[in-house]
Amino acid sequence: MNSSQEMILEMMRARGRADALDLRARSADMDGTALIAEEDKVPAFDPQKDYSSWPRGAPVQDEGQVWTLLQPYNAAHYEGRPSGLRSIWGLAHTKDPARAKPYVAPLGTSGVYMTGECCTDPDAENPAAVYRSKVDNNAFSPSAYSANWDRVE
Repeated sequence: MNSSQEMILEMMRARGRADALDLRARSADMDGTALIAEEDKVPAFDPQKDYSSWPRGAPVQDEGQVWTLLQPYNAAHYEGRPSGLRSIWGLAHTKDPARAKPYVAPLGTSGVYMTGECCTDPDAENPAAVYRSKVDNNAFSPSAYSANWDRVE
């Protein structure tokens, strides 16, 4: 790689870091729809990272989902990913059907779907179809309890 390519890559990395830090600073006041709209700025989860200085609500991407920090901690001291650390990470949902994520089962009240939030359902007849929750505190997938969901056309 030549020096001009290295310089361009470093500029791109610096822009990515700046975007991620800006999003992290604003994230506490953002809902899942707003966070997922800026998903390209959300950093990947790092199982060795110290998140103890991160603010509550700061997002990470992992396993195709956007997770928000509920409790700052050092990931190196806890084994697992956000999907398995639900008391530490909350799941973000979107109301934008174009950005719907695959359904993830809530754990207790963590990750329940609220009215208007969208998802796809890997277990549905058409896994690419998008569904919108008709009720608050919806803990069921569209294929498990269709009465709680409308299919988005």
